[in-house]
Amino acid sequence: MRQIYIQKNHGRRDADNPLRGLNLSRLTALQEAGERGQYADLQWFYYYMERSDAMIHSVIQRRRAALLSLDWDIRIVSQAQDSPLAQEQADFLRMVYDNIDNFREAVSFLFTGFFRGFAHLEKHWGNNGLIERLEPVEQWFWLRDGLFGDWEYNPGASSGALRGVPINPGDFIIHETAALDRILSVLYLRKNLSQRDWDSYLAVYGIPAIFLVGPPNVPEEKQKEYQSIAEQILSDGRGFLPHESDIKFVNGGGDRPPFHEQIKYLDEQITIAATGGLLTMLTESGSGTLAGGAHQDTFLQIAKSDAVSLAGVLQNAIDVPLLEQHFPGQPVLAYFEFSPNLTQETRQVVQDALLLKAAGLAVKPEEISEKTGYSLGIAK
Repeated sequence: MRQIYIQKNHGRRDADNPLRGLNLSRLTALQEAGERGQYADLQWFYYYMERSDAMIHSVIQRRRAALLSLDWDIRIVSQAQDSPLAQEQADFLRMVYDNIDNFREAVSFLFTGFFRGFAHLEKHWGNNGLIERLEPVEQWFWLRDGLFGDWEYNPGASSGALRGVPINPGDFIIHETAALDRILSVLYLRKNLSQRDWDSYLAVYGIPAIFLVGPPNVPEEKQKEYQSIAEQILSDGRGFLPHESDIKFVNGGGDRPPFHEQIKYLDEQITIAATGGLLTMLTESGSGTLAGGAHQDTFLQIAKSDAVSLAGVLQNAIDVPLLEQHFPGQPVLAYFEFSPNLTQETRQVVQDALLLKAAGLAVKPEEISEKTGYSLGIAK
């Protein structure tokens, strides 16, 4: 079939703001349509939502930055460190990934699948028989027949479309997972409703009503004069009042409206859902470095999980088919992997190896290399 990225045209959606008039009934209907495989409207809403809430945008950017900060490398399985075939496969895969001219941008888009539930990259082949680009095909262009149906392309990203154009899965890199945006969308709606109520509260009670009480037994002809004085005072906030006059402020809605606490709570729920803990941006004062460190460790575990998950997707969609094509009948001895930064887990592996060596036990360097990502050799 013709390459999808050339056909992409989502028609009226450029002029459609899915946040306008959003309520719980509408959100529920969008989510139910997604369960049926009709993703166009739901994914267009997710796209807008991610760019419209400061906290949601921040947690997405932080998780994405953790992934994109990692380098990548080609590993050889520990049992084949000295195998010429393994080295040949590793060199081939390194050439394959080096040939992809938008690899970083492609990984960044593939990451969106963690929040939106899925992401598709279309493989574009060069004249050399290698992949030269991985083109993103946005989520609102896809549908499937039910929750587990085959993926089909939805030309025009039409609302309510039941069937689309079948695709060859081998032409795509497909990342599927549970959609975090399903949880975040409910929190987003509740937060916006709370903000709307807060704005209404401020419109009524933000500037308290002021009444001037005149002195007792004021003649009727003086009341108009006092009214004029009161209006002058309220216009610029200062002036002269007759003896025994008074000012009354009318405060309403309670002394402590709950909106700030509710929005803070919802922001915490967004952060917990997206990062596994209250990151330093939300850590309460007095919680101590121990709690902050625990939250950061949890976040690093999620970041590592993101890297491992996406590496697995790339291995299945690129490594395995290309190695089978270029090394027919041979076992797969090399694979793509994101190279982790120096973490506490990496340090622990090295420390354990040193302790085992001190105890007289041998540890194979290739096993340490595979677990830490370090290329190990004999020191000179």
